[in-house]
Amino acid sequence: MLIPPTLTAVALTVAAIVVLPLTSQAQSKITAEEAHAIGVDADLYFYPLPSMDLTRKQFTGSEPGKEFGKDPMNMFVSVPQYPPADFNGAVRSNSDTLYSIAWLDLTKEPLVITAPDTKGRFYLLPMLDMWTDVYASPGWLTTDTEAGQFLVTPPGWTGTVPAGMGHLPASTPFVWVIGQTRTDGAADYAAVHKIQAGYTVTPLSRSGKEPEAVTVNVDAAVDRQIPPKIQVDSMSAATGVYGNYHLKRAIVTQVGHGTNLPNDAIYPLNIGDSNGKPLGSTH
Repeated sequence: MLIPPTLTAVALTVAAIVVLPLTSQAQSKITAEEAHAIGVDADLYFYPLPSMDLTRKQFTGSEPGKEFGKDPMNMFVSVPQYPPADFNGAVRSNSDTLYSIAWLDLTKEPLVITAPDTKGRFYLLPMLDMWTDVYASPGWLTTDTEAGQFLVTPPGWTGTVPAGMGHLPASTPFVWVIGQTRTDGAADYAAVHKIQAGYTVTPLSRSGKEPEAVTVNVDAAVDRQIPPKIQVDSMSAATGVYGNYHLKRAIVTQVGHGTNLPNDAIYPLNIGDSNGKPLGSTH
């Protein structure tokens, strides 16, 4: 992984936080190199969190329909066409699907995700926790293409799942849903739009009722122009499921934020030569 230039400062800061309690409990001193290594490990481990949170704030601080691919929390925003070249909401976008994106806030209650009958058409609703782990991916491969409802619950929830709903317990209170529906190009858009209209998010307490008015909380401190990857990299202080492989998780967050599970999609990628050097015009 290409470590951002400012990582040293972050690493040493984190290392200091980690090391201080250790020095009070043991006589042996830790070297500067060891402290730096601890800081690097900490940065790699936590790298997904600020990336996800910045992405969440950029995606959800807009009035419905005002910005391409962006909507308030707990709403699907369906992209009606292939993303433009300057779309920076994700590191890389697909060119054979149309997106339906939702950020879920589970801090108040569980949410019901509804998917329509796609009549055999490929679709995915991969759900990423704040660590970028794809913990669930309902869709064509896992739940078939018939209409379905999925209850997404926050950590520690102990309620009863309504009959007929699939249960998708989340490990973090915020979840990123990056829905994708197959399209065969512009001539196929109209058919996909009908399917996209069937993706909905509903609070469990409002299930079967009229939707409530949408409220938007805009954080003026959030830079909405610079992509999250650049913001996180410049801070001064198997894909999809990573287990304890934190380096891989950090790399995928940096170069392919919002990736799918490998059984859903595989993306070839080459960012360096056989000597580990970044690819450039001389290659």
